[in-house]
Amino acid sequence: MITGELKNIAEGLINIFNQAGQESIDLRVKGLEVKIKDDNSPVSNGDLKVNDLITNKIKELTPNIPIISEETVDIKKENKEKIFWLIDPIDGTKEYIAGRDHYTLNAALIIANGEYDIYAAKERANEWDYAAGHAIAEHAGAIINTLDGKPFLYGKADYKNSSILIKRAKNLND
Repeated sequence: MITGELKNIAEGLINIFNQAGQESIDLRVKGLEVKIKDDNSPVSNGDLKVNDLITNKIKELTPNIPIISEETVDIKKENKEKIFWLIDPIDGTKEYIAGRDHYTLNAALIIANGEYDIYAAKERANEWDYAAGHAIAEHAGAIINTLDGKPFLYGKADYKNSSILIKRAKNLND
């Protein structure tokens, strides 16, 4: 994939992630329905609704790329895909169910060698939540910016992170 394609995909996901995030909040306010999965982890109707919203949008944007989601994967089936979407619709389900805001909505496009090309995250946490991962990724050569292309900086008065875009390299064909 070329940079322009990835930028269009990332931009195409922003609205659905905003919508899915609001839907997760609305469902939590109404009262969640929680079940226990075969692996003894909880899943809520919020997880499933967010999964549907994100999955449908990704299918629309990239119809030829398979999707593997925590909520729909057949864990007994071996993954043989080289390029695929990896989704955790609500990472931090226990926190989400408990009414805390310590959860994220995640989707990553994975390349043939198991590395990533692009990772986009809507603002969700404070500076200390990103600092260690930022240092590791940047040291490994990743390019980390805000969604509008500005450097991701620390020392903000409210400690809140802006949305970020992490790329493997300036030229994703490298």
